[in-house]
Amino acid sequence: MRSLMEARAARRAGTRVALGAAVLMVSSLMVSTPALAQAPAADAAQPAAPAAPAAPAKPQLTFDNADAVVWFYAVKGDSSAKFEQFFGRVKEAMAKSTVPERKAQAEGMRLMKSTSPAADGTINYVLLVSPIAKGQEYSPGMLLFEVFPTEAKTLVDELQTLINDKGLNAAVPLTNVMTLGGM
Repeated sequence: MRSLMEARAARRAGTRVALGAAVLMVSSLMVSTPALAQAPAADAAQPAAPAAPAAPAKPQLTFDNADAVVWFYAVKGDSSAKFEQFFGRVKEAMAKSTVPERKAQAEGMRLMKSTSPAADGTINYVLLVSPIAKGQEYSPGMLLFEVFPTEAKTLVDELQTLINDKGLNAAVPLTNVMTLGGM
């Protein structure tokens, strides 16, 4: 009985972590811009100043205190192909990114799938991330926004419809304790 209660508590905590990451991602997209009415009128005789280059966006989801991450996704059974397509777009975004660290970061990421569905038809996926690229973005949605800004919100919204929110959906950062092989 106790282990069932612990499993339910872990599932609820995982859902809160996944929802928290989603809220971070969405809130970062809702950056307000000053109203045009408040901008000073431009002098027609003065040439417009060149726009300053945009500062790189601060990462929303990093794992700087971890050596590895195991990220669980519970996907509705009939949605596994679409889920894999979503991560195919994340893979493509990382390959096309102008951020040099993305390619090395992608080398440390592996998406894995359970060999059989759960009793309710859920397909469990695990995204293994090792080693961690410190200071780098790991939110799949934010990685999409870097390369596919016009398509990313639609992809992220669709991802939310593929997830079984009654399953374990959580990123679990881990630190090394010991290596069991070799002395």
